[in-house]
Amino acid sequence: MVLAGDVFDVPIRKDIIHRVVRWQLAKRQQGTHSTKTISEVSGTGRKPYRQKGTGRARHGTLRGPQFRGGAVMHGPKPRSHAFKLNKKLLVFEDLEVPTHKTKNIVNYVNEMENTKKLLVVDGGPINEKLKLATQNLHYVNVLPSIGLNVYSILQHDTLVMSRDAVNKIVERMHTPIKR
Repeated sequence: MVLAGDVFDVPIRKDIIHRVVRWQLAKRQQGTHSTKTISEVSGTGRKPYRQKGTGRARHGTLRGPQFRGGAVMHGPKPRSHAFKLNKKLLVFEDLEVPTHKTKNIVNYVNEMENTKKLLVVDGGPINEKLKLATQNLHYVNVLPSIGLNVYSILQHDTLVMSRDAVNKIVERMHTPIKR
């Protein structure tokens, strides 16, 4: 089977591989490590000595982190180390929307599974109806293909592009940078 060279025969991106490896290793961490905070350490709640007149520092308990047998401040607590790598890319013929109503977009996003934040990329200038339909939704952002950047892509878990936008980006990748 013949595969497209400029898609499958590209130089290895060590940064992407690094991110995926980090994700895999982080995801498999047990995360069962734990330490006791000052409210969990066993010991009395009595004030060890009076507030004034001893010449020593003022203390309310002998279970603070500075004492032997005391608590650990900001120590590890059981938690999940997993984080998500965004991997969804949807390509549409065009991003024409029938009306400027937001509810159409809301229903559409609800139909997608595992989609929390959506980045919509169109080829040319953004259609006015699409702009109006999405501007009230904090989880849907729209960009023209010329404004597409790594940071925006990383902030969203699903990337929706029109065929025109994909073509423009491929074209942008193929044109040499003039310096």
